[in-house]
Amino acid sequence: MPQCPHCQTEYQLGQRYCRVCGSFLLHPEEGDTFCPQCGVRVSSRQEFCHECDAALTGEGLKKVEVTPGEATPAEPPPKPAPAPPAPPGLPFWVIGALAGAGIVIIILLIIKFSRPGAPPAPLAPTPPGAEAPASTPAAPAELQDQLQKVLSRLREAQLKKNITELMGVYSTTFPNYDQKRKEVLTDWENYDYTNLVFTVDKVQALDANNALAWVTWYMDIRNRKNQELTSGTQGYQVRFVREMGDWRIRELKEVP
Repeated sequence: MPQCPHCQTEYQLGQRYCRVCGSFLLHPEEGDTFCPQCGVRVSSRQEFCHECDAALTGEGLKKVEVTPGEATPAEPPPKPAPAPPAPPGLPFWVIGALAGAGIVIIILLIIKFSRPGAPPAPLAPTPPGAEAPASTPAAPAELQDQLQKVLSRLREAQLKKNITELMGVYSTTFPNYDQKRKEVLTDWENYDYTNLVFTVDKVQALDANNALAWVTWYMDIRNRKNQELTSGTQGYQVRFVREMGDWRIRELKEVP
């Protein structure tokens, strides 16, 4: 039987968390990544530790083995390029004259470009009825960071059962917005989320104000009536829209 990489307790294949230390047990092919705060094994794609809720980088700490007494050789600095030799056959006075002419040219260029130029022309106002140019879409890394913050707010609101904060993550144009609110409140009456983590698997910028993200949620849920604990995984294609400068969830679509 396989053993937990953190406490070496044996577990069944397919088991999500270690029953002794709580370490994440799936995806052994991704290597071992441990929470820097509590030390349990976590998924390399998690944003938060499922045991202590510490923020994770997603990369984890990697051990680098170095032989004792052996220092890693530093790369020598590049050697400066040798100065070009003087043209053969030219007398020294010709070389001096050429060098002096070069210095004079450099001084003239400095004087020319150091003079204050004309002030830039003012921007032309947008004609009435014309649309302002759209803002430049965020770079993929920056966009992914912004969308992860939205999902982190959603996660915190679910764990704390804060309906105001949770619905603030959704766009007012979200389909069946009021029905979504009622469904969430009904779920909270019957279930508690004991663990809730997510991974953002892919981000696609559609334009400056619309984006798609493929998100996987890992959850442990306890039935409040019989205290039964179940685990589940669900993937979503999430459409985000920028409203008044903030990203919000516009649409959700379950994916296998």
